[in-house]
Amino acid sequence: MKRWYVPILLSGAALLGLLVLALVAVEVLVAYSPSATASRAWTPPLARADEALRDGDLAAALAWWREARLTALRSGQWEGLIEIGDASRRLGEAGGFRQDAETQAREAYLGALLRAQRQRSLEGVLRAAVAFGELGDREVTVQAIRIAERQAGPDVKALDHIRAVADRWSIPSKATHRSEHTNSRGEQP
Repeated sequence: MKRWYVPILLSGAALLGLLVLALVAVEVLVAYSPSATASRAWTPPLARADEALRDGDLAAALAWWREARLTALRSGQWEGLIEIGDASRRLGEAGGFRQDAETQAREAYLGALLRAQRQRSLEGVLRAAVAFGELGDREVTVQAIRIAERQAGPDVKALDHIRAVADRWSIPSKATHRSEHTNSRGEQP
């Protein structure tokens, strides 16, 4: 007997795969784009989106959010995508489309994670881990923590910071095991 939900699950998985491929394609195009945007150029449109949201003008807030999103994508910086994801969640909460907004936020956070990894930004990887943790996406949070651990290498201070982030979601950190067996200078006995 055929299970009625199998085609739906397969379709969902295929759609998710296409979304990830599209995001990677955008990342590649943006990474090699000759026109880099000014640092933090996404901030003014996001501020206008928040202002429109406070005024109860959801349509204007969404229009400003779209402009900020394009600017952040063009910037090549992970910071903008984190802020776009956060704004997506605020808009979704205020507008009553939380699930769609979380999907947009997840896409932005994934882009930020990829950029931070490529730029070897430990702060960016950890900010993305926190964002995924807040969305309740434990699997990606764990992956981000592992990326951070690889980037930190033997840096005890960085590993302690990673452990603090991992502990927030009760994720076992490899940093815990390393630092338990090191002296005050971070050396192995």
